[in-house]
Amino acid sequence: MPGPGLARTFLGKLDPSLRARLEPLLEPVSLRTDQVLIAPNHPIEHVYFLRSGLATISCLGAGRQTSVALVGPETFSGHCLMLGRDRSTRRTQMQIAGLGYRMRAVDLKRMADQEPAFRLALLHCVDDLMQQFAEAAFANAQLTVESRLARLLLMAADRLGSGDLRLTHDRIALMLGCRRAGVTMSIHLLEGEHAIRATRAHICLLDRARLREVAGSSYHGAEAEPRDAVIPAPLAEAQPAPM
Repeated sequence: MPGPGLARTFLGKLDPSLRARLEPLLEPVSLRTDQVLIAPNHPIEHVYFLRSGLATISCLGAGRQTSVALVGPETFSGHCLMLGRDRSTRRTQMQIAGLGYRMRAVDLKRMADQEPAFRLALLHCVDDLMQQFAEAAFANAQLTVESRLARLLLMAADRLGSGDLRLTHDRIALMLGCRRAGVTMSIHLLEGEHAIRATRAHICLLDRARLREVAGSSYHGAEAEPRDAVIPAPLAEAQPAPM
């Protein structure tokens, strides 16, 4: 499984001998924007390990959806398999296109049973996801759109290892479960504070320290200190993102 950037990923952080045993079960895939990785209430046939790109886990209801967690190269899709369930009530969908690997769900469960180290690494991801769910519930109930936007941008940058994000206003509104007008206003506010620079379908993080202030207590725990074993280190504070 050669290639640049693998060391930042969930698979890249596994012991090489364990990774070698998993490799025959992994199929390289190209994942397009909006591709659904896990459909709600459908049996999960494959799980995905991203090498690049970003997906969201969203709750659906009343014709709307709200993202409650991010899935990046540090984790995998299909967490409910580790809890003994074969389907999820939530949708996992790509928001930024990328590359990765897919594995049959049956193979994931078999290898988790056979390899204790693999099972433990997967369960760490489930724990991190539960923390994301809790923080998302607090943010969605208590925070302004501007604070939720700052949190989302920081979390996306942490998982992508870059402050250069290819996201439209419409896509951010979908991820936050709010109106596009609210997202546009919040982006203008953050631009006015020189925390970001926004152009068409592109947001560049300029001042992480300021974004952390705006996000407040919603950006901590799994968000502010992603698990070192499987997630890229956050960008340096208050540094322009590389172009």
